[in-house]
Amino acid sequence: MRTIRTVATRTILLAAVAAAVPAAAQFGPIHVAVNRHEYVGHGCPVEIVFTGTINLEPHDRGLVFNYHWERSDGAKSGTKVVRPGPHERTLVVRERWRVGGHGKTYDVSQVLHVNSGNTHLTEGSPTVHVECR
Repeated sequence: MRTIRTVATRTILLAAVAAAVPAAAQFGPIHVAVNRHEYVGHGCPVEIVFTGTINLEPHDRGLVFNYHWERSDGAKSGTKVVRPGPHERTLVVRERWRVGGHGKTYDVSQVLHVNSGNTHLTEGSPTVHVECR
């Protein structure tokens, strides 16, 4: 009888833990890269492309999350809502930023914000140095 109670208790605990797994468990790491680390020249403004990779753990069809970009000058992109399919494991997102003006120097970066329920992940890009002559 005691063995049956122990097995039942373990089963209930495992079910409770599985139900309590936060949305963070549905995300793997996120990573942000940039197409250049420096630009020095006369061809300004120059376009910088920030690329975010959002890795997903196996999930049900009901996964919904949103993301937005925040630039180092404080500007924010619009929020985009994503509903990945159950077999999607990676989502690649891009944000383009044209920077530069004659005789000006900039150090710019962006932060990718990924949100789902109580899960809030952020990842910053490398800083890009832009020198316009």
